[in-house]
Amino acid sequence: MGYVLTVILLGANMPTSVYGLYRTEFGFTPTIQTLIYGVYVAGLVPALLFFGPLSDALGRRTVLLAALALSVVGTLVLAFADATVWLFVGRVAQGIAVGAASAAGSAALVEQEPKFDHRRAALVSTVTGALGGALGPLVSGAIAQYLPQPLRLPYLIFLVAFIPALIVLLLLPRIGDVTRPKRFFQMPHVPATIRETFWLSSLAVALSWGAVGLFQSVVPSWMTSLLNIDNLLLGGGAAALVMICSVIAQLGGSRMDPRASVTVGLGILALGMIGLLVVDLVPSLALLGAITVVVGAGHGLAFAGGMKRVNAAARTHARESHGGVLAAFFTVSYAGLAIPSIIAGIAITIQGMQTAIIELSIVGTLLCLAVMGFNLRGAREPVDARRYP
Repeated sequence: MGYVLTVILLGANMPTSVYGLYRTEFGFTPTIQTLIYGVYVAGLVPALLFFGPLSDALGRRTVLLAALALSVVGTLVLAFADATVWLFVGRVAQGIAVGAASAAGSAALVEQEPKFDHRRAALVSTVTGALGGALGPLVSGAIAQYLPQPLRLPYLIFLVAFIPALIVLLLLPRIGDVTRPKRFFQMPHVPATIRETFWLSSLAVALSWGAVGLFQSVVPSWMTSLLNIDNLLLGGGAAALVMICSVIAQLGGSRMDPRASVTVGLGILALGMIGLLVVDLVPSLALLGAITVVVGAGHGLAFAGGMKRVNAAARTHARESHGGVLAAFFTVSYAGLAIPSIIAGIAITIQGMQTAIIELSIVGTLLCLAVMGFNLRGAREPVDARRYP
């Protein structure tokens, strides 16, 4: 199951390394570039609202098979795109695939865990997602830099990875004791008993994804203009490094109290945002690498802690709508991934790269500190939820 989630997230992150090539090929602005990056949320959010609760009713395998098929469609559209509009179409298809897979796949991991270990299931979910985010730009950057047809070949080679994913899903057993919702379709609902935990966790994760989104949409181009580096592998490597560090932080902090993990992660992210401001004023590849590590570590701790808190609370207090709660969680999280990147693209187009980075760094730092403060002051989770981190 972890492989399936990794493959779908990997495909969604492959365009990161080649956005600069697309800009040269089709001649669009930084605003359009970040819109292409973030528009898949237009497919992702409705998919979460629809497929998350639907997976409670139809089962995880059916929804995950649909997600895998949509991921293939998005990959093929991007591989053969000959105009900017097809980049939007491909990204929306990938967004629907990620949305369908996120809630259904995370719930399936919990249900398929042999010992019903919620901690392990949540860790696998967050780590596989981060691995997909790391491998996507790294693989596409390497292929695009050193092999012919850089805007087509990375996607075509990647299609091979879908074959094992299909086999895994076809062999996925059904869960016999899953509680079905009374209505076939339902909007995600967060019960009042877990609402505070949900929002504190979701907003923290949204901020962590917002920071990562800058590395996946803006930083590769920023490296080119600031440091005169145009190697696609190196640009993709920065986007990959932030996710690799996220995985390491998730593994290293796997036994941390979830609330502490979220709080520490936000503090580290605030330092990373300050670091981006410093790099913009004092350009240095080594310093940028260090800041990338910091942002990745902050993301890993905030994301893992937030995911564990929401998963535990939903499984304990809202099992009948587990998929729906996770759908709401991922909706907030992925909105955090797209919105800052789009704002960054608009700011870069209007004000220039340096001014936009300075403003985003300051705003990002203040938001991280504010949400960290709310988490420190917030009420603790119910005892039952805290037993299943």
